[in-house]
Amino acid sequence: MKTSDEMLKSLLKRREQYISKQKEKKKRRIKVTASFAICFSAAALVSVAAAHNFPGDDTQILPVITENMTSAANTDTITSVMTTENSTTSDAVGNTCPDVKENTTPAETAIQIILFRATAKSPDTDAFGEDELTHVDVILDGNRLYEQIPESDFSLYGLDTVLHKSDFGDFIGTVTEIGPYAEAILSSPCSQEPSLTGCDVYVYKPVHCEAMIIVRGNNCCSVFRFTGFTEEGFCIADNYRILNVLSGNDILRIDYEVSIPDGTWLVTKKKGSITAESDLLTFFDTTAKLQPFARESALSGDPDWLNEARETYKEKDNSEKAEIAISLVLKNGLTMHITYQPNLGTGYIPGHFFLSEEENAVMRKVFQE
Repeated sequence: MKTSDEMLKSLLKRREQYISKQKEKKKRRIKVTASFAICFSAAALVSVAAAHNFPGDDTQILPVITENMTSAANTDTITSVMTTENSTTSDAVGNTCPDVKENTTPAETAIQIILFRATAKSPDTDAFGEDELTHVDVILDGNRLYEQIPESDFSLYGLDTVLHKSDFGDFIGTVTEIGPYAEAILSSPCSQEPSLTGCDVYVYKPVHCEAMIIVRGNNCCSVFRFTGFTEEGFCIADNYRILNVLSGNDILRIDYEVSIPDGTWLVTKKKGSITAESDLLTFFDTTAKLQPFARESALSGDPDWLNEARETYKEKDNSEKAEIAISLVLKNGLTMHITYQPNLGTGYIPGHFFLSEEENAVMRKVFQE
């Protein structure tokens, strides 16, 4: 049996062993805690660095290419990042249309023309049967209306199935939507299907004017033609400016067709072409001076002076109710259309006040009416 001294020594030894074990455990805990702290700090640094490459950030950091980046994985990553800005996309039929960065002209030498395919308008929102039509329109400066040139009309404008770099003129701007159809008022531009929002617009350079434009984006690249203004108050001279017709010398010829009513039909009385320089100059000088009119509102109807002239016009013999459809064929390859009624009032071209008697006499002489 152990004495009291031996028992005391045994207790002290066990106490020392216990204290030693606790010290070892504490050291291990400190080491583990420090390791977690190092890992967390490293993760935080990676997160801060990665934050500059989040999608939507204005600044895009591209990887720096070094001699050591030669593995297949690294090569694929670099290619995918560096080709994002000028990537090519495909439409449903596999045609490609390279994207264009703003304020630049395409670097490609040939780009395929791919038409924007419009969907039919809903009959619930269209009271005039236009839901059966498929068309895509673009409006520039809030009032200039352009329509996409259909493939059937390509030959009229000398268009091929591809556009070349030389076809792209100045960058005009980017298409934005005006508003949904349900919110549109009469004569107001509205959104459409397909949406052209974000598409880039360029001048079609070969015609040397803004009467034809290129719209590029949404996997398509199409050519559009100017068709008129969405608002009233614009005259023939405004159309001349867009078409770059500065004088009668810019007109190649005038094709015309005179029609008169026969019961409920219009029949052709005569048609022909005018090429005499004096007649072309006279026509331009006369029409360029005509002043436009505008209704007080889209719902106010035609002005009284025009309605009164129409009542008098009804009493005339059919042979006097001539309507002349005029096509100005321009030297830049474009065509401008005008309708002229020599016996309505003192001579009338839609959208304008009546011609003066002197102006009407000059016009009638040009067309031998």
